[in-house]
Amino acid sequence: MSKAGVLIDTSVLIDFLRQNNKMTTWYYHIAATEAKLLISILTHTELYSGKKIWKNARSRNELQELLSAIEILPFSQKISENSGKLRALADIDLPDAIIAATAIESKLPLATLNPRHFKKIPGLHLLKPVLKYKN
Repeated sequence: MSKAGVLIDTSVLIDFLRQNNKMTTWYYHIAATEAKLLISILTHTELYSGKKIWKNARSRNELQELLSAIEILPFSQKISENSGKLRALADIDLPDAIIAATAIESKLPLATLNPRHFKKIPGLHLLKPVLKYKN
């Protein structure tokens, strides 16, 4: 992986939160092999936008515990401009453009379970999902 760290897409964290056996998730593998885990502020917002998080204290606590080990990258003017450019020229959804621009601006590879959402973006280094682990 990357010595500087890896930017984690929302899809990877949602998969982790939904699975009963956390050790079979790609996030678990990334967390075990990466020194630095990072997310976009947009991913942070997306994770907190689920109804379950607000209706279930246990789910909210699990999310907060997960996020305590992850650095949250802020939204900057440069990321904003690059997001707009990616949205317009690569014809992708704005949330994906923001996450991609954050990865590019931060010079980080992006771990996503939805690589097709990002395939049109030049200069973005995508990490391929590993197969589910069996213990």
